[in-house]
Amino acid sequence: MGIKIEGADELIYKFQRMQEKAKDMTPAMKKISASMATKIRMCFKNEKDPEGNPWTKSHRATRDSGMSLADTGRLKGSVNYKYTGTRAAAGTNVKYARVMHFGAKKGAFGSHNVTQIVSPFNRTRKGRQERVRRHTRNRTILSPFGDVPSRKFVGMTNQDKADYLNIIKEELEKA
Repeated sequence: MGIKIEGADELIYKFQRMQEKAKDMTPAMKKISASMATKIRMCFKNEKDPEGNPWTKSHRATRDSGMSLADTGRLKGSVNYKYTGTRAAAGTNVKYARVMHFGAKKGAFGSHNVTQIVSPFNRTRKGRQERVRRHTRNRTILSPFGDVPSRKFVGMTNQDKADYLNIIKEELEKA
């Protein structure tokens, strides 16, 4: 005695096609990685983290009435994306990106000694003018020399995750 399910062959065929399709999700991964890169660029444009929280304004941006993390545009311009049949990624290869994203405390990377060349200048000391000659001065510099606040620009919200799952679902439904 056996049980015969009508339409089972079609269901099995559809399932096998979906399994085969899942091995190479290049079109979906391309859409997802491009979307991730766009979200990162939007963080720079809006000066907000992926969750929508505003960044702490940098001293330079405040002084120059500019934008934080946008002095030269190098960091924002370096945002790119990569994808394979099974992975999607977006980010930057700029060395200082990690510090800008996570922040750092003063001196977190240690210190180094530098020799500074001091140009000649005039100064007033005890009520009289003096000329200070050109000379060198040895100094220990902390790195970074001040606290760098976190300005997150890479991340994924719950809505982003849901959107990316929908992209994958749509791609699998094409099988």
